[in-house]
Amino acid sequence: MPPRPSGRHTPPFGARRTVVRGSSTSRPRKPTELRLRGRSSSPPYGLPSKHGLQAIASSWAARVRTAELVTLNIIPSVHTPTVTDDIVADFTADVALSDGDATPSRMRVVLNEQELAFATGDGTRSIPLSRVFDIVQDISPGTAPDSTETIRLAFRVGEVREVASVHGDAETLLRFQHTLFRALLTGTTVVVRHTLDGSRRHAARELSLSPTATSARFEDDGATAFVVPRESVSEFRTGHESLGDDRQAAVTLFWMDDGVPAKTVVCLPTPRLFNLFGRYLQSTARLEPESDAGDRPRTVGVLLVDDDPDDLEMSELFLKRQSDRFDIERATSAAGGLDYLADNPADCVVSDFDMPGTDGIEFLQSVRERYPNLPFILFTGQGSERVAKQAIIDDVTDYVEKGVGTNQYAVLAQRIQKAVD
Repeated sequence: MPPRPSGRHTPPFGARRTVVRGSSTSRPRKPTELRLRGRSSSPPYGLPSKHGLQAIASSWAARVRTAELVTLNIIPSVHTPTVTDDIVADFTADVALSDGDATPSRMRVVLNEQELAFATGDGTRSIPLSRVFDIVQDISPGTAPDSTETIRLAFRVGEVREVASVHGDAETLLRFQHTLFRALLTGTTVVVRHTLDGSRRHAARELSLSPTATSARFEDDGATAFVVPRESVSEFRTGHESLGDDRQAAVTLFWMDDGVPAKTVVCLPTPRLFNLFGRYLQSTARLEPESDAGDRPRTVGVLLVDDDPDDLEMSELFLKRQSDRFDIERATSAAGGLDYLADNPADCVVSDFDMPGTDGIEFLQSVRERYPNLPFILFTGQGSERVAKQAIIDDVTDYVEKGVGTNQYAVLAQRIQKAVD
């Protein structure tokens, strides 16, 4: 699902963009294409009022029926001051607006940093981006680039919710979607808490969000604090987190930072932006052919037991990254693990050693009394010859020491599969 990132140090979009429209008389009609543009380091936002987007789109409306579709055109930072400098996307597509005829009409779709406009020969509908609160796309990664797909945008007009459905080829719509998310979310101030390999690296602080098709960049006064490549995200969850004195709605990213497990909690300032950031993370990053998965091996039920919730989360996420065979349940104590086993089957137990009340060795002894043949792996950072020797005496199936990075999960996954196969 996520694309191959362009690297941790992917520069922000830094090119001025020039709109190049095709000629209806010089070449035959082509499938829908999209032109996107980057930004220079000079202030990119805001059209002067006399050059509003609606006026731009209206001036094109009479040519919609005959104009050729535009092409993707990334332009270096050569700046020609024209009225089109703030346009970031311009293409034609079939569009249906919920406030009009449900039948799609051919329209010119024009996007800048402030507004989205739909223009026809009969007029122009302009939507401020501040009114857009949801983007729903039906494009899957395995979709053929030239297949016809749909993106739906939900927006508010006063208290009324309306929808614009944009129909076009998958590749064009995917690029438009990337550009739209960037226009909607870039510059949003978020509160971020970033942890690396279970230890806190950054306390909660305010950063500026800058999303691209391949990564989510977090900046501090214009300097990059860190970058989360979308390809590296194993999972994200929504919920509430305590950052400071209050519990806030947050998106939690679990990802790999140069081979080290990382967890980043992002709190957004409004429900609208919270929803849009979640949609951005859910969205398809690029189109790629689907592979034939073939026959899938049987699922392996794994019970993880650890008193540290962060360690439990990391273990679950990165074990699943090692193999999609694992069906993982969690318990935060030996007593909780025994309660789970009393009512549910499991193929293997993986337990920490250093836990309050009942430690991992005592838990192993209790499991052996009740389930003598159940594989049990001790996975602990409290490695010692005494612990290992006692675990062997009590018939532990295997013993894996916790370490730094993801190699520990690769080793643990191999030991689980060996124990159950």
